[in-house]
Amino acid sequence: MNRRRVIQGLSGLALGMSGMPLAVTAAPRGSRRPHVGVIGAGIVGASIGMHLARAGALVTLFERTAPAAGATRNSFAWVDPWTLDLHYQQLRLRSIALYGRLDRELGLGMVWGGYIDWGASAAEARDVRDLAAALEGTRFAVRSLDAAQFRQLSPAIEPGPFAAAFYSGLDGHLDPVRVTGCFLAAAQRHGAQLKYPCEVTDVATRAGRVTAVVTREGVTPVDHLVIAAGVDTPRLLRMLGEELTLAHAPGILAHSVPGPVVTRMVYDGPAGLEFKQMADGSIVGTDSEQVPNLPQHALIREQPVDFPDEALRRQHGERILARLAQVMPAARGVALARLTLGFRVLPTDGLPIVGALPSSANAHVVATHSGVTLAPIMGKLVSEEILAQRHDLILAPYRPERMLRRSTVV
Repeated sequence: MNRRRVIQGLSGLALGMSGMPLAVTAAPRGSRRPHVGVIGAGIVGASIGMHLARAGALVTLFERTAPAAGATRNSFAWVDPWTLDLHYQQLRLRSIALYGRLDRELGLGMVWGGYIDWGASAAEARDVRDLAAALEGTRFAVRSLDAAQFRQLSPAIEPGPFAAAFYSGLDGHLDPVRVTGCFLAAAQRHGAQLKYPCEVTDVATRAGRVTAVVTREGVTPVDHLVIAAGVDTPRLLRMLGEELTLAHAPGILAHSVPGPVVTRMVYDGPAGLEFKQMADGSIVGTDSEQVPNLPQHALIREQPVDFPDEALRRQHGERILARLAQVMPAARGVALARLTLGFRVLPTDGLPIVGALPSSANAHVVATHSGVTLAPIMGKLVSEEILAQRHDLILAPYRPERMLRRSTVV
């Protein structure tokens, strides 16, 4: 299925600490600032760390490999409101509004170019119209396009067979690695520490509360813990006696070498096409929401493993760019820079998981698809819950209790 159908169905970094001897790192004596550990330095964890540090907490971020190295780096990084679930839509809209402010404050370099969704068949036209209707009655209502209007609005694209389309001016996109770095740099300016590569090997507890984070580099006492570690989240939750199952959802994106910028929009097209052009002129896109169901992909479709060889990776990248070139002349003859294989952080019901753990009152978890879109609002609301005990009702449907079960092995 392409992203359109998946959406509809969902209703300046600090130095690493490796090699240091085992030691205990405590919060400064006499400080009343709570010490919050954040596991995960992808875009969601970075936003949480930034919001906590700005609000006055002592923050330590623990990252297993490197900032933005997992789902963040491999994300399409489209900032969008699209869901048929109106409550979830409001959460996304609030996050988009926050991005506008953070972009101005931190120089995130976001591209606010809007979004075009179009279909070539009668079935795709129905999907397009259904999605367009999701914002009817709001100040973000979209504009329907006929073929001539499409070409006038987006002359860089040759849509080919045409059945329906709409344009939304609300959507944007970004460089997820750059934005994660901006969030982390802002956190560090407010005193946050970033430790990487630094794998968490255990979480110490006493009387149902987290007391410390254990890594190969030492033991760090904390007053509160946030787990925002992407697909590694289930492993970490098991340390606290909680079981979480995430859907296995691999996806691939072709990235071209930079070229002249011809469009600022994000596009959803026929037969699974999805693409954009980055601020540096590189084209990023795919022609399939999932890794193709081929024998050589059997293991990838079951487990988070890489391609068996570089030749297969390049074959997919060149195929995707050739498909994009059919609708985007600027992609014709452009060289492939890389193909990324990413594993989405996808709860089995498609909705975010965010909140305090049932078993540990001072531990939060955040696990969500659309982490790029939701990073600002997750950072803000989680920070407020931890530091001000302010619980926004918008998060009520997304609490962890609905998805977690107690583990038989702790």
